[in-house]
Amino acid sequence: MIKFRNISLLLLALGFVSTSVLAQDNNIVAQEKEGVITFKSNDEQYSWSFGGRTYMDGVYYMEDATDLSSKTSISDVRLYGKASWKQWDAKINFSFADNKVNAKDIYLKYSLSNNSSIKIGNFFEPFGIQGAISSKDSRFIGNSFSGEAFGIGRSVGIAYTTYSNKYYVSAGLFGGKIGNTEKGDAGYSTTAKAVYSPIVKEGMTFHIGASASYRLPDANGFDEKFNDDDYNRVVEYAAGPEQKFLNAEISHAGNELKLNMELLATYGRFMVQSEYYSNKVYRKSNYDLQFAHSRPDMWGWSSTEKGLEDWYGVQRDIEVNGYYVQAGFLLKGDDYSYNAASAYINRPKAGSLELLARFNKTNMNDIDGIFMQDKFWDADPSKAASGQTNFSVGGGDSVDWALGLNYYVSNNVMFRLNYTSMDIDNVFYRQDDKVSFVKARVQVNF
Repeated sequence: MIKFRNISLLLLALGFVSTSVLAQDNNIVAQEKEGVITFKSNDEQYSWSFGGRTYMDGVYYMEDATDLSSKTSISDVRLYGKASWKQWDAKINFSFADNKVNAKDIYLKYSLSNNSSIKIGNFFEPFGIQGAISSKDSRFIGNSFSGEAFGIGRSVGIAYTTYSNKYYVSAGLFGGKIGNTEKGDAGYSTTAKAVYSPIVKEGMTFHIGASASYRLPDANGFDEKFNDDDYNRVVEYAAGPEQKFLNAEISHAGNELKLNMELLATYGRFMVQSEYYSNKVYRKSNYDLQFAHSRPDMWGWSSTEKGLEDWYGVQRDIEVNGYYVQAGFLLKGDDYSYNAASAYINRPKAGSLELLARFNKTNMNDIDGIFMQDKFWDADPSKAASGQTNFSVGGGDSVDWALGLNYYVSNNVMFRLNYTSMDIDNVFYRQDDKVSFVKARVQVNF
């Protein structure tokens, strides 16, 4: 059950936003736009609004050798408050998913001009398409598995954004996730996105873009043996059904480099969207600490870095990647339209019926060794026989096809239906080579 004090905190925060704006001007006019009521002052210098959404979901799994949980649920409820005054905008947004209160968007934005701004707080890092848009705007129920695993989402930081009909540029510095409660130093990242749109006109859009993020992961607490948070950082990638078959944990992580390429095009009622992700985790080893806290069963063991590396195994860098291509067609409704401010397409209008198809490949395997007894051993049989493990990562490899159908009943109500067939290659789930499932969602925005 959601604790009352958490709900009170949310309502207090929302009330603060609204009362601070109302105090500026007592002449308020209510306006409705796309299913949301906004209150504005007569001179339109001040405005505020409340809103939210709820997701009522159902999922049914087929061909699951490892049993997965078919169920119905209310997967998320969101409540938000927004306020604007002159060149300033603020937003607070909380999620009640899994009976917990989680902070989402909490930021303050200052508009330098009509097309440029500075934002500070907790918000989406500018990385790719799927990693930088709200779940309510995703074409399918959730992102592709590649986008789910390798996208970034929200972090605490500051960012500058500028755009026009021809370009979109955003870059920022970030200091980690708002929900990080682990001991040790928080990580940081610098992330940037650039999009070029050679064609943006009525009924036709084409843009290409690239994103990059250089990151230090959050400390994963203090290692009890080494008492060192810097040596205990972990990068995790997870996606797919209950995050079982696509799940990689990369220990002894140093820095991470994430790259993304994107393409988006519309022509009338047809759209195509694609992204490629490449991720490299640079391992950070400390063989001296390992040697100091171990007792090799031999005399005169070399303490040189090469000797320790030969014994403990090479903590090599890890590379994983993925890509997807998806297409949509409006069986009913107006043409797709482009929003330069978000570098993405607008939500189809009420009454639209949208058909979707997607192909996605996700690779979380970086293996150079022998897999046996649920462990990776050194590729050299003699070293493996002496007990040397291997620092390979077997997070899984998958190819999936998906179909989707969206019906935009009104500006407030939307029905979604998805079917996905997934081919799996995961050394930890040898009995699973295929999973298919159907998902349905009733989405209510208010």
